[in-house]
Amino acid sequence: MQGVEAPQGDAGLSRPVALWRRYGVQGLLVAATLWFYVHSVWPRALHPGFDHNAWEAWALLHGHVFTPPPPARLDMMYYHGHWASFFPPLPAFLLIPLVWLLHGPGHTPVRLVCALVGAACPLLVYQMTRRAGLRAGVGLWLTALFGFGTVFWYAATWGTPWYFVQVLAVFFYLLCLRESFGPNRPALVGAWFGAALLCRNPIALGVPFLLWRERSWNWNRLLALAAPIAAAVAVQLWWNAARTGNPLDTGYAHILMNPYFRASFQEGMFSIRHLPYQLYSMFVAGPGFHSLPNFNGVWPYLALASTGQSLTLTTPAFIYTLEADLRRRGVWLAWVSVLLTALPQLFYYANGTGQFGNRFSLDYTPLLLALLIFGIGERFRWQHALLILVSIGLCGYGAVYAGGIHVLPFH
Repeated sequence: MQGVEAPQGDAGLSRPVALWRRYGVQGLLVAATLWFYVHSVWPRALHPGFDHNAWEAWALLHGHVFTPPPPARLDMMYYHGHWASFFPPLPAFLLIPLVWLLHGPGHTPVRLVCALVGAACPLLVYQMTRRAGLRAGVGLWLTALFGFGTVFWYAATWGTPWYFVQVLAVFFYLLCLRESFGPNRPALVGAWFGAALLCRNPIALGVPFLLWRERSWNWNRLLALAAPIAAAVAVQLWWNAARTGNPLDTGYAHILMNPYFRASFQEGMFSIRHLPYQLYSMFVAGPGFHSLPNFNGVWPYLALASTGQSLTLTTPAFIYTLEADLRRRGVWLAWVSVLLTALPQLFYYANGTGQFGNRFSLDYTPLLLALLIFGIGERFRWQHALLILVSIGLCGYGAVYAGGIHVLPFH
């Protein structure tokens, strides 16, 4: 597995069979994911509701970065008498054509867009595994794990503003890693990575992994990689300055915050005091059982905290990332990037709410997939398949049922 375009095993086959093996599986993969994702989001897609990014797109259409007073103001930024979204700029820019076409943010089906973008991501995972040299069957298992055995399924089909930016970030991140495992053209790797960080800023900390195939200090290649990333950082700094007057102020400190988090925020947006809770939420937090069997009348009467569940209990198959050999350059660079990307969450004052699983883990889920490729890709066994199925069962429950039935607010 050298991180180059893998042979597809089509030699000696007739052209129709070869084309089926190459494109038929991918077509079925897209169709299946699209059906599951759109079917899951469809009832909510008919009622677009309020979305920060759509309102920001409407403001940009009118030539400024400040929105009209929004109908829902939770987590909207309010600074010196102006309203704005605190999210990075790319999601709003991408929604501009749709907001213009539909004559306003209130009619823009962002949740449906989120599901459609999300449905394309498993295909990118499959292509990444094939470019890494994995067998088609192993690639399908890892693709199934990502598409249906991680909190990405819930994120893509729930489609709130917070999930929309994360789904877009994962989409661009996977395009980046797909290129990295394939031709590895540095300008394209950097461009996709820059797009991802303009959706979710913490992704910028994952940059070390982009060097995993660079064996020498080729300054032309490094410059080609760095230039689009630097341009993306410059856009983010401009975005900050346009709204707050300070390029280093993202605006988050000025949002109308959920009252549930105000006490922890007073201890600092980032503080060592938040570390114990974040470690608990990342590795331990799980569901509880309530004593009333008539709670919504649905078995198994789980009480899922709306602040989420641990990555350990939603995607236990990620334990196999530990099988990757640390002596390999790609492996230790991936782990460095995972740890750096997760670092802000470990000291952050909150873990989100109204969610299934740990949504911040999506910032480094593509890197965990790379570690699985390095770790089990060449020695896939029945126990790997078993834990992938368990992960799919857990996340399927979360995506299909937990969002509307079992989540207890602020439990």
